[in-house]
Amino acid sequence: MSRRVCCLCDDAKAVLATLADEGLCTWETVDVDRDKTLMVSYGLDVPVLVFENRVLFKHRLVEDELKKSLTELGRQDAVGI
Repeated sequence: MSRRVCCLCDDAKAVLATLADEGLCTWETVDVDRDKTLMVSYGLDVPVLVFENRVLFKHRLVEDELKKSLTELGRQDAVGI
């Protein structure tokens, strides 16, 4: 989950883009400001990285930690931010 003006979201997108370039994941951006339910749930916590309805990270996304999480999940499917 993300929003347009958010430096932490921009940092998270850069990490996800790097991992996607390495073939470790795919991802999509979901703008919390376009959905009232998401805004209520995640509005103050962006960025939020969600995988299969499970929150993996909030606020800061660290590349090494995400790689570890993907390995622990045993899959490298789509994640959304």
